[in-house]
Amino acid sequence: MSVNPAEHHYAHAAARHYEDGVFLHDNARLPNADHHYGFAVECALKSLLLRFTVATMDPKKPNGLPSKSPWIRDPATGKAAHTYSHLPWMATDVALLTHGRSVTRLSAALGGLTAFDAWKVDDRYSDGSDVVEADVQQRRTVAENILSLHEQALITGRLP
Repeated sequence: MSVNPAEHHYAHAAARHYEDGVFLHDNARLPNADHHYGFAVECALKSLLLRFTVATMDPKKPNGLPSKSPWIRDPATGKAAHTYSHLPWMATDVALLTHGRSVTRLSAALGGLTAFDAWKVDDRYSDGSDVVEADVQQRRTVAENILSLHEQALITGRLP
């Protein structure tokens, strides 16, 4: 079992999914490219949530197993108020990253997440006929922006 924290794994998974998405996209494999772009963004956001917010991977129950997804504790009850699993996330969930910060670049990048409003993890089981180049290209651009922002945050230790 790896000793690296979950945010480390999410960061590396984000880069790996993005690279696979680019490879597939450049070879006209649109449905799987689209899927990897979604996972890349999802992993980068989870990495940012764990690094820069109160999101945690702690067990949700006493003596329980570590969580499989980041979650936020309700301060009143101590129980999970929200769990971050697959995209699309609500805009209010992502706004947690911008709370109390002067974040024009971050806000702009997160605003692009609307490109993933119709993205579904369950599409991996579809025949892929609904996936079109324009959507995949838009999601690729958003993924590039989010991963660039994520990389800068890893280097500087703060959100841009």
